[in-house]
Amino acid sequence: MNYLAHLFLAKNTPESQIGNLLGDFVKGYLEQYETIYSHEIIQGIKTHRQVDCFTDTHPIYLRSKNRISNSHRRLAGIIIDICYDHFLANHWNLFADENLDV
Repeated sequence: MNYLAHLFLAKNTPESQIGNLLGDFVKGYLEQYETIYSHEIIQGIKTHRQVDCFTDTHPIYLRSKNRISNSHRRLAGIIIDICYDHFLANHWNLFADENLDV
């Protein structure tokens, strides 16, 4: 759900950006999609999965997840992703040379 972060980490090409956005929706082995998507889109999906693997196991992310109440625990990952995108948008100038036009 952290679309802004995935776009930020993608290569600056439309196909890489599409692949990074598709990462939450394309399931299973990527070989089955090689006739459907271009190589660069597949690479973007791989990047998305690598980013998710890194963040989902990071101690800070896990601490954030534990701060979400039990009644909302099922949505904790989504809530944190949205918060991280919010912080990235609000502090964009610390990470990027270009302005974030919203």
